[in-house]
Amino acid sequence: MKYAPPTMAMIEKIDKESSGAYVIERIDDRTCLVKENKADELKARVKTLMDKAMGVEDEEVADLDSDLD
Repeated sequence: MKYAPPTMAMIEKIDKESSGAYVIERIDDRTCLVKENKADELKARVKTLMDKAMGVEDEEVADLDSDLD
């Protein structure tokens, strides 16, 4: 999967907190291999972090289109 550097930082944080449950290998600053059965879960967790960082409320999330979809 290819991501922007700030998104990659979130992925690394989530993976570290989950004892390596998501990332198989980091390729470079924008690319990593993610366990296939964990990809959707990881996307959802990154989206939640992004929404929280932007101050988006749960009700507003349903109205927004995510770049991660």
